[in-house]
Amino acid sequence: MKRILVPTDFSEQAKNAFEVAIALARKTGASIKLLHVIEAPYAPTFSATGDTFTQDNMEQVYVLQLLESSRRQIADLAKTISHEGVDVVQEVDVDRVIGKIRRVIKEDQVDLVVMGSKGSSGFDEFLIGSNTEKVVRTAECPVLTVKRRHPSFDIKNIVLASDFKREIGAAIEKFKSIQALFEAKVHMVYINTPGAFESSSNVKNKMQKAAERYGLTNYTLNVYNDVMEEDGILHFAQDINADLIMMATHGRTGFAHLLSGSIAEDLVNHAAIPVLTFAIK
Repeated sequence: MKRILVPTDFSEQAKNAFEVAIALARKTGASIKLLHVIEAPYAPTFSATGDTFTQDNMEQVYVLQLLESSRRQIADLAKTISHEGVDVVQEVDVDRVIGKIRRVIKEDQVDLVVMGSKGSSGFDEFLIGSNTEKVVRTAECPVLTVKRRHPSFDIKNIVLASDFKREIGAAIEKFKSIQALFEAKVHMVYINTPGAFESSSNVKNKMQKAAERYGLTNYTLNVYNDVMEEDGILHFAQDINADLIMMATHGRTGFAHLLSGSIAEDLVNHAAIPVLTFAIK
């Protein structure tokens, strides 16, 4: 792991994500880019250096003030948490948030995105979704979402949730690197629901074959019964006192995503512990 991206909106959750990113950087020697994006409601008419193009003068002044204020805030954030020995670069830009994050991931060859997640529920979750969810769905690298503060970020028990039917090999290699970094135990889990029930022996046989195919070590096989997959993953994680949930997502967008939903994105919204996702295209 060489490069970690930490998008920030200066919220408490984003600050917690930065702290976790620093802990990971210390373990891996990675550099960190702190990124704040001022959402551009229309076609961009500003550059991050303050150059202006054709736009109303009042709006020019307003955006310039936002840029100046944001640069102060990101500098203050970088000073808030000790990162001695870790290379931290700051960037503030005026752009579409998701588009900018995706470009930085590609151009900087980012290995991991660490983001804060406030979570949402009810109608807000259905109607709007969050930038974090959109990054989870579309990023071309793993995304670690963080809510709470983790002063000494350590991982001993990891939940790896899957139906073990679809190919998740691309994600597994990323997940294995995190497991190795912390020398953690992986608890593979299949959630048995009333609508998709399978016998425990059949499921464990599939899980064992998957573990062997992907070269997993230091793991357990688990079948957990619950009404819904998301609830089952959360309850299982609580039962074993897990430090991290890992899950591949197939990154559906648009109408297909609206119809099917995404368990990974639901977990990002509702899990109290960090969630590591990887979108398989």
